Amino acid sequence: MPQIIDSPVDVVLGAEGDPRAFIWNRFEHTVIGQPQAVFKRTRWWENGGAPVRIDTELWRLDASRGGEEQHRYDLRHDDDGSWVLALDWG
Repeated sequence: MPQIIDSPVDVVLGAEGDPRAFIWNRFEHTVIGQPQAVFKRTRWWENGGAPVRIDTELWRLDASRGGEEQHRYDLRHDDDGSWVLALDWG
């Protein structure tokens, strides 16, 4: 069962715009392998008004802090350009 984190993080992007690392709780987590972009349709009509975008950009990835065991995470890229660590899949 995933753990909801919803914490802002700083993300280091690769040359093609995909996450290569993120800083969470002062520690750098290095992405292992190729992250996968997932787009989730938002329920924009419930917010009253025209949407900025209709899909939420999520990145599902495996990452490790130092030599520790890797975990699967979901990073969310918000409309304002900020990044949020959404889920820790364990």
